[in-house]
Amino acid sequence: MEPREQLVTRNTVIERARHGLIEFGILSVLFGLYYATRGLAAGKEIDAFQNAREVMHLERRLGLFREIGVQAWLLAQPWIVHFLNWVYTYTHMAGLVLFGIWLFWRHTDRYREYRNVFLGILAIGLLIYALYPLAPPRFFPYSGFVDTLALYGKVNYDQPSVAMLYNPFAAMPSLHVSFALFCGIGVIRVGRTLAHWVLGTFYPLLMITAVVGTGNHYILDAIAGSTLTVAAYILVPRITAGLARYRARLAGSVAP
Repeated sequence: MEPREQLVTRNTVIERARHGLIEFGILSVLFGLYYATRGLAAGKEIDAFQNAREVMHLERRLGLFREIGVQAWLLAQPWIVHFLNWVYTYTHMAGLVLFGIWLFWRHTDRYREYRNVFLGILAIGLLIYALYPLAPPRFFPYSGFVDTLALYGKVNYDQPSVAMLYNPFAAMPSLHVSFALFCGIGVIRVGRTLAHWVLGTFYPLLMITAVVGTGNHYILDAIAGSTLTVAAYILVPRITAGLARYRARLAGSVAP
């Protein structure tokens, strides 16, 4: 390789690394806001439990109230419950990070498009959390729900180191499902191979099973999370393109 080509390659790597650090910083702040939604739950316990009862009532009317049956089947297979606990706890953010790194380094030209879709999902999700607190199924053991993380993983949600990082009433929509579907659709659309189709299909379905099976979300939460992701994929690119055209017209109107 010629010295000039080596210099160009090195400068390109340095520029991408700098850009990557900026993106990492921005997304770290946003993830901090995501976890800081703990403060949104203060004083909303009554509303959260009332909303949960309404969700369960609606599910019964729609024929969707199947969570207890799903849990009963899973609890007969302890190894599956342990696996779903692990999926729920550890793959939520890991999947997002790995998908983002893959996009940034292997498909840089598509990264901004998908970053914007993710930001749309996150913004609307946090807004709904603020407006509609919802107690998850695991808060209703007397109705037959089981908190599998507490049962098998011995997770104490009231422990200060845990409680400060999670909003107990952030059930609707399920951002676990929303983010998993976001990654799945993105992997399929960008990768386009059979392996990408399998991974992009399997991961969201696995996450839906995990959030319901662990007692952390209702089926309607999963539906809402999926709907949010699909809506973001449809609307965010259109909004972004519209804003770009508006800025272009504005720049043209003020040009000398």
